[in-house]
Amino acid sequence: MGYYILTYLCLAVFITAVGRLMYRHLTIPVHLRWEIYPVQGEPADKVSYGGSYMEEMNWWEKKRKSSRVNEIFYMAPEILLMRGLWKENKRLWQMSFPLHLGLYLMLATFLLLSISSVSTLCGFAEDGGIMIVNGLSVATGWIGLIAGVIGSTGMLYKRLADRELRDYSTFADYFNIVFILIFFLCAFVAASTVDPLFNASRDYVLGLFSAGRAVPAYVPGRSLPGALTIILASLLTAYIPLTHLSHMFMKFFLYHRVKWDDTPNRPGSPIETAVKKNLEYRPTWKARHVDTDGKLSWREIASSAPKEMK
Repeated sequence: MGYYILTYLCLAVFITAVGRLMYRHLTIPVHLRWEIYPVQGEPADKVSYGGSYMEEMNWWEKKRKSSRVNEIFYMAPEILLMRGLWKENKRLWQMSFPLHLGLYLMLATFLLLSISSVSTLCGFAEDGGIMIVNGLSVATGWIGLIAGVIGSTGMLYKRLADRELRDYSTFADYFNIVFILIFFLCAFVAASTVDPLFNASRDYVLGLFSAGRAVPAYVPGRSLPGALTIILASLLTAYIPLTHLSHMFMKFFLYHRVKWDDTPNRPGSPIETAVKKNLEYRPTWKARHVDTDGKLSWREIASSAPKEMK
């Protein structure tokens, strides 16, 4: 049960950390409005040429139209395929994409194993549907492991060999890549030697959903790579939302609530309330052109004459 307890604790950390991240993004002070067009939330006819609801006559008197579907269709290739990196740096994309793909497919594998486990607990027979799910879990598992090993190895090499990239790499960057690489290597060895069809993995996930009662507890300690895989996978699950690696699933907020947020600031609106709250903050950061002594509020600073530069 020690392995199950570790996994439960790490899943609890993951859920808590992700919840905290979402709460923080929803409650932080209102951001500086970018208003960069096209805004993908606009109807498709306006997105095609970068239009906005503000170009319409008396737009403030009309009901605003928006499309969350357009946003999702734009964000999906960016999050899943890293389209922005592909456009800006194809050589880096060649290593970064397999790394991210490996992590995504590991998540997909866990979800597929969970579906199979829940179906077993619910008493469903292993018919064609469950067999398809099990087959998909094997496919996503192996593709994810291979992509993850290639991507993490390649990214580590890029950060070490590319002088320009090395200058911007911190200890945390190297630690993250090495951590992920060790996980993928251990999982690849475990799958190759003792669990090629992910049957033991499926039993372990089934044990997670039943607290070890539905099947004899899988003892990964019988296989060192298997034990390390479960330990590292659990720790990695807890670790990711505590670092900047969380950008993989937090990009939605950065796009939807920052880059594309062009909601009008109407009298009495939540935005007006947030802006008024921001104006009462007392900045303490240093800038020669702003008298930020921690005593004056933004309202007082913004309404006073600019400080003379010497």
